Amino acid sequence: MCGIVGYFGRENVENMLVKKLKLLEYRGYDSSGIAVKSGEKFKVTKAKGEIANLEKIIEPLEGANIGIAHTRWATHGVPCELNAHPHLSMDNEWAIVHNGIIENYGALKEKLTKKGYEFVSDTDTEIVATLIEYYRKKHNVTNNLNAIIRACSKLEGSYALAVLNKNRNKIYFAKNRCPLYCAVKGEEFMLASDPICFVGFADEYYSLENKEYGYFGDGVLYFSDDLLQQIKKTPLKLDCSAYNFENDYKHYMIKEIYEVKDSIKNVIEHYSDESAYKHFDEIDFKKIRDIKIVGCGTAYHAGLVGAKIIEKQLGIECNAYVASEFRYMDPKVGKNSLVILVSQSGETADTLAAEELSRKKGATTLAVVNVEYSALAKTANYFMPIKAGVEIAVASTKAYAAQIAVLYLVAARIKKNLGLGETPVIKELEKLQKAVTIKDSEHYKMIADMLQYQQDLFMIGRGVDYCTAQEACLKIKETSYINANTYYAGELKH
Repeated sequence: MCGIVGYFGRENVENMLVKKLKLLEYRGYDSSGIAVKSGEKFKVTKAKGEIANLEKIIEPLEGANIGIAHTRWATHGVPCELNAHPHLSMDNEWAIVHNGIIENYGALKEKLTKKGYEFVSDTDTEIVATLIEYYRKKHNVTNNLNAIIRACSKLEGSYALAVLNKNRNKIYFAKNRCPLYCAVKGEEFMLASDPICFVGFADEYYSLENKEYGYFGDGVLYFSDDLLQQIKKTPLKLDCSAYNFENDYKHYMIKEIYEVKDSIKNVIEHYSDESAYKHFDEIDFKKIRDIKIVGCGTAYHAGLVGAKIIEKQLGIECNAYVASEFRYMDPKVGKNSLVILVSQSGETADTLAAEELSRKKGATTLAVVNVEYSALAKTANYFMPIKAGVEIAVASTKAYAAQIAVLYLVAARIKKNLGLGETPVIKELEKLQKAVTIKDSEHYKMIADMLQYQQDLFMIGRGVDYCTAQEACLKIKETSYINANTYYAGELKH
């Protein structure tokens, strides 16, 4: 997962791009870069590591009023300046940033290499830039947007693209199976992986759907399908109240840990209203014979806990699966299956693919997700929000607690709908909310100081505690890069 931003306007382009890029650092932080344009001149700046490293070395390009930027979570090629985005085409006429994975990039690279093209990075993204150049020149495609669409037609996988051309004062964009949004304010334009970037810029935004393309230039925002037919889109209202950037915490993860209590409160308030179950209750649970929970990372760990809760509440077998494995294992699901997809962002590629596969096999799909405008919330048959609020930190905290709370509510609701009795989940969650306190932060700091120099850590647990230990190890690995692993308590003697 990466984050991309594009900006066209009167503000200082470099400052605007970096400012918005910082809001997307939760999507990747191993390298970053920007490309700005003045006249027919590009200036590309890249840095390894966090965005602060990039910010230190940027030198403004005089007259620049348009640019694109990227923060990377490496999938193809090691984290380094060479592999950082933006990437240029071989003729240096195109600059591109990309979120997603091009699955057939190896085959495309081989074909382009045979045609005389050369590559300087190990990324799949550079192939896209070169492919656009190929269609623009070798096939004499005179329309830039058409060249981009032609190039995208050869891509297998997922992409959200922001593209600049040396000879046009426009930002081009393309979207397939990765989030992409844009907003207009007068003659200014912004493109981003998350509407969070539009706070303070615009009150409404546009959500791109799969296989949609377009550009902004000369004060005109143009949307197109893959046949170059213009699309009319309706803007969505931006709920600025959901975003609170002003706080006294050193970083977002600390802030969000302290918001766990509020996230549980939000779940209680939302699901205390019977109308929250209106669509969920439409599921014919008497036909459901098996339940599977699918997620990645933290969401998978929440699913492990949820599976144990469902088994205990309903007395049926329920298993949790890592989404990247589930989609390739030929899962045994069908018309009598309920597949629950758990995600914070609702944009995780493997989870989306697992949902699509389950639906094609006839299963009923239920999204338990935080971002309510996400692709997963839109595509699943049913959707239950976790109401955790905006989560910006890379390491998920409050969303994990909210996901488990909602899975508990799901289990209890199915139990009720099957006539197996009622579980007072709301009362249990109210007790939990009162119990969640951080009384002595210095105590936790002392433990952290003791552990920070360790090379390996092991956590042990049994039952649900083992699931908690797995999530704790993930948090340690995500934040410190210390090797942390989980062990079943009862297996230590073996």
